[in-house]
Amino acid sequence: MRISRFIGRQLSRLKAGQSFYMIVISTITALGIVKMVWEAMPIWMLIALFPVAVFGAFLLGYIMDKSNIISMDQQKTIEMTHRYLNTGDFKYNEFYVVIMKSVFKWMESIQKGEPIDFKEFDDEYKKYVKEWDVPKGNT
Repeated sequence: MRISRFIGRQLSRLKAGQSFYMIVISTITALGIVKMVWEAMPIWMLIALFPVAVFGAFLLGYIMDKSNIISMDQQKTIEMTHRYLNTGDFKYNEFYVVIMKSVFKWMESIQKGEPIDFKEFDDEYKKYVKEWDVPKGNT
């Protein structure tokens, strides 16, 4: 029993350490994106913002932990991983495929320097709508 508690405590510390590491890395990434957007921002300002951003992330994590948001998120994750696919899932995924096909065709036409055929995009969308459209009497 003692060994399992010890192992559990060590795993908990490892998870906490990984969480802190991810917060720091995410903060650095966010500040890098800010620097890319506002190129005129001096580097000393980013260095000054780093501790503020990290402290804000820790404070937000503390508030989320105290208001039990994380456990609700875990319950939602468990619910989502143990549910069955429904028609809405298939419809959403098929629509996403239609969008991605259109984007790839659009990119291909740009690469080839050809004009974009919007009729082809419209036909794909109409085919999707026709497949998933509910008849008027079945609502």
